[in-house]
Amino acid sequence: MSLSLRNLRYFCAAYEERSTVGAARACHVTQPAVSAAIAQLEQELGVRLFLRQQRGLAPTPAAQRLYRLGGKLLADTQAIAASFRDTADNPRLALRLLPSLDPASARRLLRQWRQQMPRLELSVVGPEEPADVELTSSRCATDGTSFVPLWEESYVLAVPEDHPLAVQEQVGLVDLHGVAFIERTHCEMHAAWQAAMGRGEVLPQVRARVTDEEWALSLVSAGVGVTIAPLHAAVQREGVVLRTDVAELQPYRRSIGLAYHPPATAVLDALLPDPG
Repeated sequence: MSLSLRNLRYFCAAYEERSTVGAARACHVTQPAVSAAIAQLEQELGVRLFLRQQRGLAPTPAAQRLYRLGGKLLADTQAIAASFRDTADNPRLALRLLPSLDPASARRLLRQWRQQMPRLELSVVGPEEPADVELTSSRCATDGTSFVPLWEESYVLAVPEDHPLAVQEQVGLVDLHGVAFIERTHCEMHAAWQAAMGRGEVLPQVRARVTDEEWALSLVSAGVGVTIAPLHAAVQREGVVLRTDVAELQPYRRSIGLAYHPPATAVLDALLPDPG
C-alpha cells in the first residue's frame, strides 16, 4: 500500500483546521477534493479518521496518530527537496510571535508566506533571541521598529456556560467583584484590566494565573473562573460563553501586525500585499 502525499497534505490541513472547508481554503482546492482524500485514506487504512459534528471535524485516535506520522513524512519530503536546491541566495527571516496571538491567524499568514516565497528560510525565535520581524500587537512592538498592521481584535469576557454571568441581562466590570477569575499574565492588556477594576474597587478572586492562551480558556471551560481575552481565543470553544456586550471592554481593541527592522524590508516587501 502506497499513501498519496497529496492526500496526506489535505488530511493534515483538515486536522489543523478541523474543517474540510478550511482545509480546502488552505490548500487552494475544492472542498470535495479534501473530502475525497480523507475518504480514500480511511479506505486504505481501514480506520475512521474524523467524526462529523455540528461545529466541524472531531479527530479520532487514529487521526491523531496519522497526523503525527504523516506530518513528519511531509516535513521530511520538503526537507529532501530543499536539500537539493541552491540555498546560497535564500532569503531568511527570524520571527518572534506574541504569546497571546491567535494560532489560526498566525498559521494562515505563515502558510501564505511559504506559498509566496518557497525558498524563504524562516525561523521562530524565543523572547530573548534577536528577531528580524515580530508578529505582535502595536503596543508590544520593539522600540525603533516599523509597524505594519494586519488585523484588529476586540476583547470579550469569557465565562463558563453554567455561570450566572452567562445569562445575566447586562454585565459590567463591577459584576466581577468577588467572582472567580483567571489572570492571563501574558496579555499586554493585563495591567489595563487591573487598573480599570482597581479604579472601580472591583476585586475578583484570582483562582489561576496563566501564561498560555489554551490553559486560560480551558480553565474557563472547566468552570474554574472567568477571564478577559481577545475574541479569537474563545471562538467556538465548548463550554464557554462570550459576553461581547461589556461596555467597558468595547473601546479596547488591539492592532496585530509586523514590527520589523530595516534589514527585513526587502523580504517583507515581497511578502506583503501592496497597500495601494
